[in-house]
Amino acid sequence: MNVPTSGTPTLCRRCGQISPGSAGPCPHCGSPLTGAPARSPAVQRAPILNGSVHHFEPARVTSGPELNLNLSRRTWQRIGAGGAVLVLALIAFLVLRPAPPSPAGTVEQYFEHLAAGDTAAALALADMSFATERAPLLIPAALAAEADRPADLAVKSTQDLTGDGRYSVVTASYRIGEQTLEQDFAVSETGDEETPYRLEDPFLYLAVRLPEGMDLTVNGISVGASRGTPVLPGRYTAATTGNSLFAGASRTAVYETGQRGTTAEIDLAPLEIAPGAAAAVQETVERYLDTNCVNPQGFTASYRCPLQAPSLAWSQTTTWTVTTAPQLQLTPAESGRSAVRFSTATAGAAAYTTTYTEFGGAEKSESGTVPIDISGSAAIGDDGAMRIALGY
Repeated sequence: MNVPTSGTPTLCRRCGQISPGSAGPCPHCGSPLTGAPARSPAVQRAPILNGSVHHFEPARVTSGPELNLNLSRRTWQRIGAGGAVLVLALIAFLVLRPAPPSPAGTVEQYFEHLAAGDTAAALALADMSFATERAPLLIPAALAAEADRPADLAVKSTQDLTGDGRYSVVTASYRIGEQTLEQDFAVSETGDEETPYRLEDPFLYLAVRLPEGMDLTVNGISVGASRGTPVLPGRYTAATTGNSLFAGASRTAVYETGQRGTTAEIDLAPLEIAPGAAAAVQETVERYLDTNCVNPQGFTASYRCPLQAPSLAWSQTTTWTVTTAPQLQLTPAESGRSAVRFSTATAGAAAYTTTYTEFGGAEKSESGTVPIDISGSAAIGDDGAMRIALGY
């Protein structure tokens, strides 16, 4: 912008500032100068625009915005309450903000999921090195009951084995029912922002002993007997309904921590004999004698008959009649076998008639009685029928 440097000082009618010249644009606002000559500051008057008098107030400079301190008591109370809310919000943020990821924090998060019954979230933190079909109890139903879930976790220590946090061992204790366990958890760094740490094999291993061929449920889930299936930390109860030989039973796991880690064992093998087992075995043995001795069915049936008649000739034929059935008594078989042992409590009797041919060709017969004293074992087959084996 070209500004005149000589001439009569002129008052700009637009902005009220004095220009050094009387022609051209105003150096302050750029408007054409058509104003009157400016008076000296001592006698300068307010400019007259279209007959009106305009007073240009001098600018006031302050150090900051003016505050109206004459506020009501309620206003001050609101201001104080708002400040208190901000302070509390800041404190809550500092206290409640999530802790940075750590091996110990991952173990704590794992048990928080278990305590809430969120099995899927807990397993998402675990590095599983086995097929899921080997772990039928790693499902939500296994810990559906709150009483079966672990509680009262306490992290005891964290040991950094590599010095850079890539692999650590976190020792923690927790409660299952009335028993407190202490377990080491191996934690490895993943490099994944979403799951920065994973727990390697953070399970218990459950072993259940049960007579063969019997039904089994663990925490209500139908499973087979196991020597060591992985389970989540929790309380486990095994049960069987039993059968015609054994009474049903239910037992809770006993936990132990050793060189193999933390194990849970349930022993259902020494089952009590069912109330009706003695009568069932007695009936089965009597039927066995009838099928293989009295009325042998098949060529080899007689070879299975436990009754022995006197040997009178190289070739002889013997027929039997059970006159008094033996009365049997039962005892449990060896632990883990799905059989019961039976033996004779009161001997029975069987009558025989033996027919044979003498050396000279004459046919003869002889009759008599023998005691029945037998022993063996009885078991339930896959078809649910009872079978006996003699001489065991």
